[in-house]
Amino acid sequence: MDEKRLNESIINTTEDSSQIFTIINDVVNEYSKELDEVMSNIYDNIIMDNYPAISVIEKYFLELSNCLYVMCEKVEKVGVFDSISKSRAQETYNNKYLEHQSFNIGKTGAKKPTVAESTANAEIGSLYDKTVNDIYSKAYKILKNKISAAETMVTTLSKILSHRMQESQLTVSQTGRQILNEGEVF
Repeated sequence: MDEKRLNESIINTTEDSSQIFTIINDVVNEYSKELDEVMSNIYDNIIMDNYPAISVIEKYFLELSNCLYVMCEKVEKVGVFDSISKSRAQETYNNKYLEHQSFNIGKTGAKKPTVAESTANAEIGSLYDKTVNDIYSKAYKILKNKISAAETMVTTLSKILSHRMQESQLTVSQTGRQILNEGEVF
């Protein structure tokens, strides 16, 4: 194996991937900015706090639930781009294939192109449309995964709230005093 050619191919792949990653990140960030901000705030204000106030947990539980409602529509819009770009890539492939197959029709002495030649021509001709489809397909999957992780966080926040409310009720029944906002005793 030629190490120079291998390294050259790796460099080219890395450069091409970098461009694609940038585009995918732009698409994902456009559609998930609000969700990313809420998840970041949850990390800062709940996860990094050893014992966050119930009111803080409730606030982010509501914010995240609302954000997920909005995200469901956004992710399906990206799904439309995925579907359209897939159809467009297939259409371009088919057109390039047929163009190549019919190129020499009616010319005297011309040979009919092989299936392999037409396939190669169609793949080269539809490369950019296929890449656009890959971009939207990956963005769609990333957004779906973010929604799934956010749904898990909503479930976790719900469990934390339930547990904290039970603790609060237990404290009230044991001491006869109600504790509000973790620390304020009345």
